[in-house]
Formats: sequence, C-alpha cells, structure tokens
Amino acid sequence: MLVLFGLVQALLGVVVGLGLPSAAASGQGWLRVAHLSPDTPAVDFSVDPVDAASPAAGVPGVGYGTVSGYRAVPAGVYRVGLRRAGADPTTPPLLSTTVRVEDGAARTVAGVGSFADLGLRVLEDDLSPPPAGQARVRVVDAAARAGAVDVSVAGGPSLASGLPFPSTSGYVDVPAGRPSLQVAPAGVTATVPPLTVAPGTVTSVLLLDAAGGGLTVRPVLDAAGPAAVPSGSVPAGEGGTAGDPPAGRAVLTGALAALTRWANGAAELPGWAVPARPDSSSAPPLRVTVPRIGVDSTLVPLALDPAGALVPPVETALAGWSAQGTRPGAVGPAVIAGHVDSYRGPGVFSRLRQVAPGDLVLVDRADGTTLTFVVTRVDHYRKDAFPTARVYGPTPGPELRLITCGGAFDRSARSYEEDVVVSATERG
Repeated sequence: MLVLFGLVQALLGVVVGLGLPSAAASGQGWLRVAHLSPDTPAVDFSVDPVDAASPAAGVPGVGYGTVSGYRAVPAGVYRVGLRRAGADPTTPPLLSTTVRVEDGAARTVAGVGSFADLGLRVLEDDLSPPPAGQARVRVVDAAARAGAVDVSVAGGPSLASGLPFPSTSGYVDVPAGRPSLQVAPAGVTATVPPLTVAPGTVTSVLLLDAAGGGLTVRPVLDAAGPAAVPSGSVPAGEGGTAGDPPAGRAVLTGALAALTRWANGAAELPGWAVPARPDSSSAPPLRVTVPRIGVDSTLVPLALDPAGALVPPVETALAGWSAQGTRPGAVGPAVIAGHVDSYRGPGVFSRLRQVAPGDLVLVDRADGTTLTFVVTRVDHYRKDAFPTARVYGPTPGPELRLITCGGAFDRSARSYEEDVVVSATERG
C-alpha cells in the first residue's frame, strides 16, 4: 500500500496551473483537477485531448486538499489520468476518466474517496452570475472523519444538510459580505475560518481532514465577476460620416464628463443610481495597446448610466474601462470599451473586428506594471440578443472584454445592429 507522505499537508492551499493550450475560436471552456482523497499520497494528473489537435499536459505532485487553477481549453473531450507521483508518464494510469468541456462550461476532475475505493469524479461547476449583490457557494465534503455534515450560514440559508463523504452539494446564493459559517460534524472539532464572499463571486467550501485530527474548512475562489454588471450592449458607434451629430449629444457629453469625474473619486452623482466603487486591490489601468490593429490609447474610467448600461468615452479616439467593474489583472472579466466610429469618422476600435485569436493585448497600470493578455475568441452579437451572462459573467482568472459596435448601421435608429466582443485571458 502507498505511504502517505509528510508533505501532503504542506501542499494544502497550493494553486497550480494545468498548463493546457489556449482556447480556440470555435469555443472554449475551463478545466482543473483536484486531490480530495484523505489517505491517498500525492499523485500526478495527465490531461490528454481526445478530439482536439492540442498537446497533452500534466499536473505533477498534487497532494490532498490541492485544487489546481482553471485553465482555458478548447471545447472538446479530454481524458484525465491519475498516476502515483513521479511515475513514468508513459505507463498506463492507475485510474482514468473522460470529461467533455463544452463551450462556456467549467469542469473539475477530482480524485475522491478513500484510497481503497479511490475514484475520479467529474464535478460540473456553475460559474454563471449570481443575482445582484449576492455570491454563489457550494460545499465539497472531502473529510472522511466527519461523517454526514451540516453546513449553513448563520442567520441565512443552509448550504448542505447531512452531506456525506465524498460528495458535493448544490450551489446556494448567499448575501455578499462576511457570512459566518456554521459546520456541524458529529463529534469532530471543526476549524472554520472567516468567509468573505464578494458580489458576483463563486466559491467552493472544502471540508478536509486536518493533519492532527478534526476538520479543516477551506474556501476556494472558483470565479469572480464585476460587482456592477452592465445591462446589455454598449452604444459605441454613430455610423461614420452618415450625417449630422445625433440630437442631444451635448447633454450626453456633459453626463459622460460627470461620470468620469465620479470614477476618479468625485462626489456621488445626483440623480444617478451608481453602486459603490470597486476595491483597490489592483492598480487601475492607464493605457491599452493592441499591436495587430495599431491601437495605443490612454484609458479613461467609465461608469454605468441610470439604466445600468455602460456609457462609452466622450472622446471617440480614446478607449475606456468599466471603473465599477473588475480591474484588469484581478480575477474576473475587465471590460474595455471604445467607439468604432462617430459622425466625424473612425474611432479607436474601428479595426477591432480584425483581431484574431492569438493576438496580444497589453494593459499598462498605475503601478508601472504591464499586463499581457492573449485573445481567445472574437464574437459578434446582435444588440437585441446580447448575452450579458456570457460576456460579463464570472471567470476563473483575469480576463478582458474589448467591446465596440459592429454589423450594419441602422440609420433610422442611428445605431449599429451588433456588438463586437473580443475575449482575452492573461498570459501566465
């Protein structure tokens, strides 16, 4: 029988990347692995695409309690294998399973159960946006000593009732903030740390056997979305030189200037329903560069109008970032918008539709750092069918959404019929 290595507990909380290829334009999802078997030593995971022309990958030395980071992968079928840590990767795996990763879906392949009954289980992760002001939480019972477990939020909903080992509860929406968890295992002391869940986040709460006995509770952030989600498409085009300026442009320009002052820290805007500013855990962005299409623009902060729509920059030669949402470099989709044109002519994102998967997007930040993102897909959505959850929903890592108008220009409505949305993930 394998011996449980002393390093297992040292690996708790370690986050490792899958090292899989970037997503293709035909669709992408997310895949990660986890070791949730208390008496099984460290293992090596292998990930082999079954129906995609991408190389195999591996995650070596994964110990109990470790959940890898998600990796964007081309939509398709993957074979995940498990071997003893350090085993020859050419030998047959001890266990293997297949997992289908669909476009926009997230999956976790976990080693679960006791060593004698070790198996691989595919967990279907729900990274869709929770309701406004709330977070989504589930419980993963990987603690053999605790038996059936009850987990609830003090003064709030039950997260799991009589949850057995090894199993996973469904997702429950809870108010964002610092909810107090109550864990009731039978006759086992539980160490429950404070839980902080921000609006728009998705969290898995792991129940683990502690090294010295008892139960350890560890939250894992699965994905995050913007605290303030824009409602639908972005009005970022006026039809080139199609005619005179739209009526009311001076009023709109004044409102946009006020929004910019607010995003920079000015007093609240009278008559505007704006949520609290985002936290400052990452430096604000100052400039965006897209070498393929010659974009090199200062970034101005943008806010949402009273109806919740993201208001584009006043100056059509400049791009802007959603200051009420995710900052570039933080977990979640950071939104950068710019005009495709105005009545004067082309705008900053006039060539955005020419971007292709694999192209780079660079974001300079106020702390002097530069983030590099790699384009994974380019989508065109009708404005009357804009997929808000798909574009602005929680993501497992730092991503970008570059948005402008596209498609045909409706002269009567003075609006383009589509939005162009470029998605990009941060390069590790």
